[in-house]
Amino acid sequence: MAATIHTQRSPIEPLQTRSDRQAVEDVGYMTCMTLVLLGNYAQTGHFGGPLAYTPYNVAVHLAGPELGALRYDYRRPKHPYGDKFMLAGGHTIPTCYALWMIMGQALARRHKATGDPRYQVDPQVAMLPVDALGFRRGAGALKTLLQDHGLSDHPLFAQAKGRGIRALAGHAESTDVTNDVNGGPSGIGIATAAGKAAFWDFLGAPQSPKVIAFEGEFAMTEGHAQELKTQALALQVGKRLRILFSDNNAGIDDRLQGGVIAAKYDGYRLIDQWTSYGWNVFALENGNDYDQIISALKTMDDWDPKDRRPMIVIGKTTKGYWPCVSDGKILGVCDQVVSYPSHPYSMKMNSEYFVALARTFEQQYGVEFEGIRKGPVTDPRGRLIQFKTNIDVVMSVLDRNGLGDWLADRLVAIGDTVKDDTPVRINVKHDPFLDERLRVANLPLEPQNVTVKNPISGAEKQVSITLFRKPGETAGARRGISEFIKWMNYVTGNRFFTIAADLSESINVEHGSLWGHYDPDTNPLGTRLKAAIQEAGNASTAIGLVSQSASVDPAQFAGVWALSGTYGSFTPLMYTPARVWSQQNQDSKFRMGVLHILAAHSGPETAADARTHFGIFAPQVWKLFPRGQTIHLNFWDYNDVAAGYFAAAEIAARDPKVGIITIEVARPDFQVVDRSHFADTDIKAAAKGFYVIRDFAPGKPRHGYVIVQGSSSTMNLVKELSHLEQAGINVKIISAISEELFDRQPEAYRKAVLPAEARYDLMIVSTGTRRVWPVRGVGPLTDEYSLTSDWDNQWLTGGLEADVIAEAHLDAKSIFAGIQRFAGEREQRMARQREMLGALG
Repeated sequence: MAATIHTQRSPIEPLQTRSDRQAVEDVGYMTCMTLVLLGNYAQTGHFGGPLAYTPYNVAVHLAGPELGALRYDYRRPKHPYGDKFMLAGGHTIPTCYALWMIMGQALARRHKATGDPRYQVDPQVAMLPVDALGFRRGAGALKTLLQDHGLSDHPLFAQAKGRGIRALAGHAESTDVTNDVNGGPSGIGIATAAGKAAFWDFLGAPQSPKVIAFEGEFAMTEGHAQELKTQALALQVGKRLRILFSDNNAGIDDRLQGGVIAAKYDGYRLIDQWTSYGWNVFALENGNDYDQIISALKTMDDWDPKDRRPMIVIGKTTKGYWPCVSDGKILGVCDQVVSYPSHPYSMKMNSEYFVALARTFEQQYGVEFEGIRKGPVTDPRGRLIQFKTNIDVVMSVLDRNGLGDWLADRLVAIGDTVKDDTPVRINVKHDPFLDERLRVANLPLEPQNVTVKNPISGAEKQVSITLFRKPGETAGARRGISEFIKWMNYVTGNRFFTIAADLSESINVEHGSLWGHYDPDTNPLGTRLKAAIQEAGNASTAIGLVSQSASVDPAQFAGVWALSGTYGSFTPLMYTPARVWSQQNQDSKFRMGVLHILAAHSGPETAADARTHFGIFAPQVWKLFPRGQTIHLNFWDYNDVAAGYFAAAEIAARDPKVGIITIEVARPDFQVVDRSHFADTDIKAAAKGFYVIRDFAPGKPRHGYVIVQGSSSTMNLVKELSHLEQAGINVKIISAISEELFDRQPEAYRKAVLPAEARYDLMIVSTGTRRVWPVRGVGPLTDEYSLTSDWDNQWLTGGLEADVIAEAHLDAKSIFAGIQRFAGEREQRMARQREMLGALG
């Protein structure tokens, strides 16, 4: 089909190929009934939204890749070359749980009957009917659930033998069978879709893998999702990305149009919002109709691949949809519960409405549910038995008219289309991030002039890379960012991407790309992604890129790393998607890439722009992760950047637990420091996390430890070293680059630099705040003696850089005075702490 770039709404072609309509609808009805059973017996969750999504869900899983639906293998659902399915609408996950159980049962049933290994699924991979009991229960409780109620040997629960019961969370998780996203935090899941699609374009993959993502209209009002509109178009992902939008105009407790947006604003039209952004938009009058859905899937699949507009199908759906409804009535006796009242599962167990829904299923398939007409089951053991019994009643429909055999054969046929050898332009059996040239020990100290060759165009050019500079050269730490990115791209063959709003040059990542700006058609090896000023969307795109791998081997990484950055004060906009990514990385059984967040122009110095840019509190969100899952770097001197960064990269490339590296640099361009006068003269000392700038003078009374972090704070302290010497102040000064790197050093080094007792004889000089120290476990008087930008618990007033630093009390004079006070009052400090300990008895 020819592309028409200026068409406001694209036409959907009538479906010419016959689909197995009746079988698909039967599985859809089973899915609806199963998910309602989940809510009925768990007495939690939601039923309206999952029902609205069910026809979408069943169609994309069963229509087959020949009709534009998913190419995947239920037996190997995380296969890298399967299409990526994203249930971004988190609370709608019961529709997937239900369908996956039905699929798992169909394959298990067929395998038991035939013994044919084609139908075999690892029980640890499959979702089975017994897992219904795990809905909204934690894994810990499920370990003893059956045992606690005397049901361990009950034949109803035989599927739990050996593999247990799977915990099914309330929102979508990336560990769930075919699903590839943690859904639920509104808009965040869908926002990664553009990056996921771009990954496969960069690899030069064929039309599949493609990305099919589900989301609804309320989540699409969220900032992350709004930014996706620009992100996907900027990346030109085209038909690689296909969003199925559920437009039911119903949220949690209100309608969007006619509720949140007053009905008089009739210009608020969802389709217009997407066409106005240049997307390829398809509209369905009834998004709960299988023929219409499959027609849209086939139309998108047949679309001209040269049309680089991303695709979205906006279908009118019903929140609270049910397959058998007449004039808004269920069985003619009760009103169908629709719109936002259907959001929570607030009905009592075996309520009148639930029974009415169940009766329609009974009449349709000639089955009968047990005990549902007798009211709620108050006995926990009896509830579990009735729950599983009635789940099995639904599953019994697989035994009728060959439905189970059809479904098992359909899943095998779709699964067999997923091959292990999809052609891509990278070596999928080699991880370039493990290259020895990236180790700190092997980094070149002298500037490098290297020749790079574009393997696609054949073009060659010279690139200069300077990881370390001579003392006295003027270059702030931020100037080293592009250099380490260039070295990364040189060594890895262009596998390090940057996406940094409309300030790539300003934050010094612009020149990290060896081949310039990425374009899927004209410059696929460009690693600088163009982007607007939308921090949340940029970070989400970076996450989409790093959360993919083209390796069939779970232990082998074949993908990219990515960095997103902005001013430090605005990086909290990136935190929530990064937090969700950290959870996904922790759970992933496949090696994933590493997300980088650059908190550039950080510290009080940025208040020279405006007080809104005051970057001391905001960057501290990057410490809010489980310890050991991120590495945070705070650089003050140019020569710390490469050593510190590649120490972190060396760890992250080998430790799958580390999924995020965060980097904090400030704006000022200082002269590169002369380390020959430092206690630790190693130019690569930053790799150790903490290093000693000035040690105690031997044979003299010691006055305590000073930890310094940040740009202006460290530079101004270094200026005062000679004055401290002249004043006879005997303090040990330690540069804090990264506590995470320091934690990984040998115990002997850590004790030599900062012994445990030093924390009770410690002050900190930092462009950060007293809220989050550079080191944990500081003593009770550290706050009182430290110098930080929030010394008076006020926002700075801004002004010239020098004025801001003086107001922060981090100028050289203030630092000297603060250290002098700290040293002069050492005896009092020690006495006060002894008194506090003594008072404990």
